Amino acid sequence: QMVLSELIKAGINQEIAEDLAYRYYKNELTHKDIEYLKENFDIKLEKVQDSLNNKIDNVRNELKADIEKVESNLKFEIEKVDAGLKADIKELDNKIEKIEAGLKSDIASVSNEVALVRKDMEINKMELNSQLIKITSKLESSFKLHYWMFGTVITLFVGIFLTLIFK
Repeated sequence: QMVLSELIKAGINQEIAEDLAYRYYKNELTHKDIEYLKENFDIKLEKVQDSLNNKIDNVRNELKADIEKVESNLKFEIEKVDAGLKADIKELDNKIEKIEAGLKSDIASVSNEVALVRKDMEINKMELNSQLIKITSKLESSFKLHYWMFGTVITLFVGIFLTLIFK
């Protein structure tokens, strides 16, 4: 029964399979029967191999197509990302240039303010120098007066002292 089911699975006609299974059971298979089985199995095996080769080729071709499709999509996505990055970089460069221009104008403004402060300091320095000269000249004239008065007071004191001593 097992031999019969295997022969039918192999694609042999039902009547021929029954006859061969019966002969196998009775151990009466001839050389010609074995050759027939061999040829039949070889044909079936070739068909199975061809079918498998076709399926393998189909899968291989589908896989290649899928790989090419994925590769194409990946290239497209990379190009999109690259373009986006280039746009972002350009935008950042523009922002940096704007900030740089703003900083340059701020630096120029600060530089001008520093120059104005220096000029003001020079003017103040000159004014202070002139005021110091005026104050110095006033002090000198005041000191001359004070020296004269001090000299007069000392002279009077010495005169009074001498008068008191010699009296």
